[in-house]
Amino acid sequence: MQEELQSAESFFKVDVPKALDQLQADITPQWGLMTPQHMVEHLIVTYKMSIGRIKIPAVVKPEEMERNKIYLMKDSPMRRSVPSPTGKNELQALRFDSLAHAIKKLKEEVIKFDEFREQNPEFLAVHPYGGPMNPAEWLLFHRKHFKHHLIQFDLIPDYA
Repeated sequence: MQEELQSAESFFKVDVPKALDQLQADITPQWGLMTPQHMVEHLIVTYKMSIGRIKIPAVVKPEEMERNKIYLMKDSPMRRSVPSPTGKNELQALRFDSLAHAIKKLKEEVIKFDEFREQNPEFLAVHPYGGPMNPAEWLLFHRKHFKHHLIQFDLIPDYA
């Protein structure tokens, strides 16, 4: 698992900033309803979930959580157009005045998460599909989730 964590850390230090710097407001997604700014704001929410600042209850049965958690942490493609755990499959109102402002906030959340992860390695936050996950598990999920959305906007190559 240590090798996977190092790979994820490198992805967030090297690949993510480059990809976010290429993101433009007028890019059309390969699938789904999100605009680039909706996607960035969505990622901000998942970061807040991973450190307990936003709580969304699990939406799967307890017996499904471990299998889901393994999938969520694996560096592999995610299913496209996954339904929202809130049950609302509509775009949320934007919170930031521009894509640039949202990207700046997302980059700050990534840093906050890294600091939190180092200081609170045993903390558990509930993932709606994976159940309680510690910061190392969330890091691997964030990599999978980021890749999913960066592929969605053609910012990184799809899985081979």
